[in-house]
Amino acid sequence: MKFADVNSNTGSFSNTILEQMNSTNDIEFCSFKDTYTNKDIKYYEKSSNNIILFDNILLNKYFDKIKQSCTKFFMTKEENIIYQYRPEALSTNKYGTPNLWYLILKVNGCEDFSEFHDFDYVLLPDLSTVTDCLVNEEYILRKNTE
Repeated sequence: MKFADVNSNTGSFSNTILEQMNSTNDIEFCSFKDTYTNKDIKYYEKSSNNIILFDNILLNKYFDKIKQSCTKFFMTKEENIIYQYRPEALSTNKYGTPNLWYLILKVNGCEDFSEFHDFDYVLLPDLSTVTDCLVNEEYILRKNTE
């Protein structure tokens, strides 16, 4: 399969990443794209092996508020099969975009997609709360005026 074929699929992971790169209000990408200038907020740290570990500063800043806004989506046996290891599919079906897969993983305590399976219910963040957190965020306001 050619790279162009992968990118042409609107639901592809590659296309999701490209969409995020173009969205200045995407909580994941705007946190990763530029260095945050607030010295009290750590953007990255080096491990003992000199591996640089990036952190999502905006998501961490608003995580408690976002998690409190979550509703429980009780999953049937069939839905567990459909969404097993596929938070992007759940994001697409619930929010109309695969771009919020990382947020679903985070609020459900998953490090990566391999932990996303066998749930009685999944926590789903309220998008209006996410939007409210970002609308007046100093970092995004500054970014949008540049």
